[in-house]
Amino acid sequence: QVVLVGWSLGGIFAREIAKQQPEYVAKVVTMGSPFSGTPYANNAWRLYQLLAGHAVDRPPVEAELAVKPPVETVALWSPRDGIITPRSAAGRPGERDRAVALRCTHIGFSNAEEAIRAVAAELERTHPG
Repeated sequence: QVVLVGWSLGGIFAREIAKQQPEYVAKVVTMGSPFSGTPYANNAWRLYQLLAGHAVDRPPVEAELAVKPPVETVALWSPRDGIITPRSAAGRPGERDRAVALRCTHIGFSNAEEAIRAVAAELERTHPG
């Protein structure tokens, strides 16, 4: 089994893959991913619609983003994100197993030391040693 780590929209993909193939997934870690609440709860939805060619609330595939995958899920979120609202990225109880607050920006999830340490800690929790 693997740990799927996804940043922003990549976290949405990781959650959906884990729903479809849970036997191959040990855990999903999302980083600033808007899986909870309205798909308009971010500052990137207009750009997404422009690039994707469809409305943010009408994706071309079936998906219930807030439904928790049948594997452990950890939502890394930040009150300083700036793109995704904290509530949307942290999720509600039942939509994820744990939510971990960081202090980085949305771009910082990809390179901030605290984000890298948080992902490493989740990997270590899943596969100690």
